[in-house]
Amino acid sequence: MTTQNNPPLGQELRARRQSRGLHQMEVAATLETTTTVVAAWEDGDQVPSDEHAAALVELFSESEQS
Repeated sequence: MTTQNNPPLGQELRARRQSRGLHQMEVAATLETTTTVVAAWEDGDQVPSDEHAAALVELFSESEQS
């Protein structure tokens, strides 16, 4: 069950990306994937692989430190 304090993964990814002023194209290029894949993650149609999930954590952690 999804609660208001725990949004679905796709919503969380979109919110973090947007809060850092990143476009899907920038995230896709950094993760060496496509904007279609990033959009699918954000829409909840797919989930990132373990490798991509780790890269997303690293990307958003770096953005917070900047």
